[in-house]
Amino acid sequence: MTRKLALCNQKGGVGKTATTLGLASALSHQGRNVLVVDVDPQGNSTTGLGVELTETMMTTFDLMNRTVPGSAADAVIATPWDKVDLIPSNEALANIESDGANDLIFRLDIAFEGLDLSAYDAVLFDCPPSLGKLLFAVLCAADGVIAVTEPTIDSVRGIENLQETIRNVQRRPNPHLVLEKLVLSRKRTTGEHQFRERELRDTYGDLVAKTSIPELTARQDAHSSHTPIHSFTGGKALALQVAYTDLLAELALGPKGAAA
Repeated sequence: MTRKLALCNQKGGVGKTATTLGLASALSHQGRNVLVVDVDPQGNSTTGLGVELTETMMTTFDLMNRTVPGSAADAVIATPWDKVDLIPSNEALANIESDGANDLIFRLDIAFEGLDLSAYDAVLFDCPPSLGKLLFAVLCAADGVIAVTEPTIDSVRGIENLQETIRNVQRRPNPHLVLEKLVLSRKRTTGEHQFRERELRDTYGDLVAKTSIPELTARQDAHSSHTPIHSFTGGKALALQVAYTDLLAELALGPKGAAA
């Protein structure tokens, strides 16, 4: 079965979108198909993939503003990135947080109900920087969680809060949800980052991915030019290409879960 993975952290600016698109780039570079689902009202994955929304395009807001089984199929669009499809997002999605419908957190899962996703090697949900209804909805629809964090003083506390959210989802709506990996992103060679990395690895052991993602200007430059990092040159892009390819292998994202 195609794995549906939520890339999340309640804190913004830690590299969730960069990691989502970095993994999508790595899959595409290996000739594999991936579906990115943008569930952040900021729509950074949508713009990063070079997609300009039109009034006729469906977005994740449309999937969560109603309850329609299998409706996600109607929202999928091709992107300028080879082998990367997208369900886009825009600022309208922010209105969902005030929706009081009883089935709200299940609507995204229902939108994927009955769909054959076997054409994709992975479905990657780029989550909003919060622990609100949007994240709960993604966790109800996902199989696994990739927690993306910077090695900073707030990282351990942030992961603890995310773990509690995951446990709440596991208790009833999605008992099969698994926290698969913690990914250290935007890592710099400072004493603080090195200390916090040791702290995270001492606390969470093998749950922390061996591969960490360095903070390099090529990340933002590639995003601004809507270019897959594996096709970008300059700004030490090669280091990021290697990191995302190694992370892809470590997550075993490939056909039927085989290692990349």
